[in-house]
Amino acid sequence: MKEPIQSKALNVMLVISMVWMGVGTYIPTAYAETNTAPVQEDQQEGKLSKIEIEGIKLDQRFSADSKEYSATVKNEVQSIKLLVESSNPDSSITLNGQTVISGVVGAYSLQTGENKFIISVDNGSNSTNTYNLTLMRDENDNNLLQSINLSKGQLSPNFSSTGTDYKVVVPNDVPVITIKPTSVETTSTIKVNETLVTKDGAAVELPVGESDIIIAVTAENGEKRIYTLHITRAAAEIKTNTKTNIKTNTKTKTNTKTNTKTNTNANSNQNNKPGLSQSTSQPNNRPNSTQPTSQQASSLNVEKTSKALLSSLSVSEGSWDSTFTSDEFTYHVTVSSDIDEVTLNPIAKSSNSEILIEGSTKETIKLEDDSKTIISIVVTNEDDRKTYVLVFDKES
Repeated sequence: MKEPIQSKALNVMLVISMVWMGVGTYIPTAYAETNTAPVQEDQQEGKLSKIEIEGIKLDQRFSADSKEYSATVKNEVQSIKLLVESSNPDSSITLNGQTVISGVVGAYSLQTGENKFIISVDNGSNSTNTYNLTLMRDENDNNLLQSINLSKGQLSPNFSSTGTDYKVVVPNDVPVITIKPTSVETTSTIKVNETLVTKDGAAVELPVGESDIIIAVTAENGEKRIYTLHITRAAAEIKTNTKTNIKTNTKTKTNTKTNTKTNTNANSNQNNKPGLSQSTSQPNNRPNSTQPTSQQASSLNVEKTSKALLSSLSVSEGSWDSTFTSDEFTYHVTVSSDIDEVTLNPIAKSSNSEILIEGSTKETIKLEDDSKTIISIVVTNEDDRKTYVLVFDKES
């Protein structure tokens, strides 16, 4: 009877002892895990503690747990200074695959548009955190030209980047002109009459008369600016012998004086013949050897009856050597050395007359580069024709 009682007492003591041991060891272990495990994880994990761009604000405040950042800069910003830093001194950092030093500023160039920076932080225990930084650089908005070079002719007025409208006058023997525009920014594209310009420029065929050439400059951001060249190609020149015409006019006046003098002498001789009465000294209105023939009368009246004359003639630039008159055919006009072209305004006496300036109806004439330019103005009325000559003298 005593053995069972002792056995039960031993078993109770064993159970109480095990319970006490279990309670005693459980509580300290639970507290140790709670207090120390998070601290070890923060120290070992590879994260960034800072991302900074000098002078540029990120889209949000930095947080080690936020992995996406962005910023926008103007086109003028061509590079940035970027600093990345890790809270774990044992971590290694790479930026776009290149190793960088934590806490050290690095310089990075920017292209227009999107620029991606992938920043990876490795704690050395196969634990990596990746941060994405996106920078948007605005596209260039400059659509100005730096210059316009021509194979023939000159721009009027002189070129200016902000000036968009020009005149160019070329002679008739220029059927093709090459335009070489250069943009201020290399990011711009240039088209001449819808054709993309190459390094050799763009060749444009010119019709006789007036035509326009359109130069379109498109900036990188798509903004466009139009420059217009108003080209005037002269008509084929009709050569006239100005000296012969002037000489002919001079001879006509000389013959008129000679005929008048001859008639006067003839009448005088007739009046001095003996036996003639006083009445015979009056002019004889009948045709005879001492009166001008019909051909001579026509010569006498040629200047008066001509319908191929100008009533007025003016020029846009210069000072005349004499006042214009219809029966004077040659004039000298002095102009400044920087004048490249002049506009003439001839008005015919007869509305039926045709006026050609250097063989063309165009009234704007380009002056030659040398000191003297001769311009002929031909007035035609049926079979009658007169030529006026303007000699433009450039001041030295």
